Amino acid sequence: MRMAMNWFVKTNCFIFWKRCGLLLLPVALFCIPMNWLLTNNSICIIKNVTGHECWGCGITRAIFCLLHGQWNEALAFNKLVLVVFPVLIYLWIKEWFK
Repeated sequence: MRMAMNWFVKTNCFIFWKRCGLLLLPVALFCIPMNWLLTNNSICIIKNVTGHECWGCGITRAIFCLLHGQWNEALAFNKLVLVVFPVLIYLWIKEWFK
């Protein structure tokens, strides 16, 4: 099994499917409706246990707002999105050219 996996990873087929997945990831995230994301409860453990928001609370919603072009709403959810979003774009591009 390990030998077959090593062969698959080294072939162009793996690279093709990896790049297809990387291209479709932003499209798939853009297709998630904002209403669904904004109306669901928080999954943050700290917020659910203590009732207080942590530094990361709202970052997912902020990133989705940025993907939909809603800059003011993104900053309202979490101002750290100004740091996190460029890092995510950098990592995405780095993975694409790897």
